[in-house]
Amino acid sequence: MSGIELDGFEELESILQDMTLTETDEKKAMKAGIDVIYNAVESNTPVGESGDMKRKIKEKVSKDDLSLITGQVIMGAWYTGFEEFGTSQQKHHVGFFERSVNSSQDEALEVLAKGLLKQG
Repeated sequence: MSGIELDGFEELESILQDMTLTETDEKKAMKAGIDVIYNAVESNTPVGESGDMKRKIKEKVSKDDLSLITGQVIMGAWYTGFEEFGTSQQKHHVGFFERSVNSSQDEALEVLAKGLLKQG
């Protein structure tokens, strides 16, 4: 009886097993990616009279309920929503957060991908 013999599966299995990422590796990669967005948001945040909005920007990398690693940029000042969405009296900073995230998301994903591939 004739058959087909395939070589190289042992090497492929070894490569795939070496690609496993630890939670720490994933968090490091996410932190590097979220840093890009954090920096863009920080540089585009209006300073205002007190400077609280810029000072209270935080970033957070954590594991959620579904065991996924997530990254967040958190605007800590209570009035951030008024600046982001505007009021009946003020509209000149509308969308600063969204624009910052949109302008930096491609670079952040690139940094995240490189971090994950480098670890693997």
